[in-house]
Amino acid sequence: MTGEMLNELADLHRRIDELESRAAIEILHSTFVRAVADRSFGELISYFAIDAVIDMRSHGPKRGAVAIAEHFEHMVAVPLIGASYLLSSPVVSVSGDSATGRWTWHRFHSTATVAGRDVPVWGVWEEGRYDCEYRRIDGAWKFSRMRFRVVRPDADSERSEGDEA
Repeated sequence: MTGEMLNELADLHRRIDELESRAAIEILHSTFVRAVADRSFGELISYFAIDAVIDMRSHGPKRGAVAIAEHFEHMVAVPLIGASYLLSSPVVSVSGDSATGRWTWHRFHSTATVAGRDVPVWGVWEEGRYDCEYRRIDGAWKFSRMRFRVVRPDADSERSEGDEA
């Protein structure tokens, strides 16, 4: 095999790894959001690196597995009635064993509480942004950093560069 063929083979290997990594990251993030929607909070910590950092809305940054697990445990008390989530527009960039991703999150509500009662409604929605970093650990992709903010129609008050209104 010539040097040129070896270079082409190495480039092909790199490109395939990048495509497979993007697919694995998309599955990771979609599975995470599905677990949140299903209220399967116990499994969420398995999607994160042990030293990961999350910054979700107004809750402030949480560092490490224990703090992240506690954050998700508190979500059990928050009911999810008549709402669903959808992820769209993933922009994932892979560089070796690290990657970044930006996602648009949509939440659609089918009920609202009016005068203490849940009533059906149509057209109530929210849009948010996930800005994430990922790390490949022992061959599996994990979140190493996750930032989430609602950006529409009522944007979270704390914003940073990259958030759009």
